[in-house]
Amino acid sequence: MTGIARVDAATAALALPAPLELGAMTVTRREYAAVRAEAEDGTTGLAYALTREAPMAEIVERLVAAHALGADADDPAGTWDRMLRGSAIVGRTGLVRRAIGLVDIALWDIAARRSGIPLWRLLDTGDDPREGMLVAAYPSPSRSPRQVADEVLAQADGWSAVKISRLPDPDYMRALLGILSRELPAQTGLVVDVGFGWRDADEAITEIRRWGEPALRWVEDPLLPEDAEGVARIRRETGLPVAVGDEVTDPAVLRALVEVGGVDALRLDVVAIGGITPAREVIAWAAERGVPVSGHVYPEVTAHLGIEVETFARDGNPYDPAPTLVRGGPVFAGRVTPSSEPGLGFTFAPDVFAFDGRTP
Repeated sequence: MTGIARVDAATAALALPAPLELGAMTVTRREYAAVRAEAEDGTTGLAYALTREAPMAEIVERLVAAHALGADADDPAGTWDRMLRGSAIVGRTGLVRRAIGLVDIALWDIAARRSGIPLWRLLDTGDDPREGMLVAAYPSPSRSPRQVADEVLAQADGWSAVKISRLPDPDYMRALLGILSRELPAQTGLVVDVGFGWRDADEAITEIRRWGEPALRWVEDPLLPEDAEGVARIRRETGLPVAVGDEVTDPAVLRALVEVGGVDALRLDVVAIGGITPAREVIAWAAERGVPVSGHVYPEVTAHLGIEVETFARDGNPYDPAPTLVRGGPVFAGRVTPSSEPGLGFTFAPDVFAFDGRTP
């Protein structure tokens, strides 16, 4: 047996090329945590995630990494159980689960690299191009609906869906959604991401009705994901499809959204849910019930899972500098094709993360 010899974590903060306005917040940087795991034979695996300003690298190093050391490099699922049980006294959801997720992804990368095959082959998900959803615009009062619509339309060709965030101005949204409903290509769906912005179903339903009758693929994350009954009310009373699940760390919450809320799609954050090991279980469970799964960011990983891949533009977009972190990975052409290289198929850009003084 070849064991896992070390697990290192690092953090990098990257400034946005332009401030990002999210409701009352102005975001000027994105902070990322990264993990580099190494097997005894020198095979390495990588993972990264947004920290959301939490001390993710420290949590990996203090609470999770030790439970992966010495584990079988070819059995990431077994190591996941070791990591969960080893940190159970601290927590099985929340930040600890995210930290486990980072290490788990790196371990799957190692397992596939040791086999000399891309991860999608190890997971048996095939390499057919996946549906792709492009995060296209964040509306703000400083730009007119026409200006935002033009930004979206300039990027829309070839994508299964484009996504915009909700601006809490119903008249603005009515104008913007009207333009996009009329002018988007017929094959491109439109998603509005509310980001858990409504307090309850009553507030959501009242505001949605002021949007007119937009042609939406779905409304995303209208309420906190624990409010499955509220989600069900929104679907029932507005007639709009709903997808929920971003940032969820507890699979039971995702199951309730299907069983109680009847969501039209599950949103799955592969890091937050604890990594590839539990993500596979969620995807299989949803497939048995005919519920599609849409990945939340991290396209280098979700492309291997056989689900819809979400991404930002790869060429200097003003919203997410993650593409500057990596070299290699999927091919983006509206639909997203996973890498054919061994493992996840990407490396980190030089000098972004420092793992105990070593670059990946």
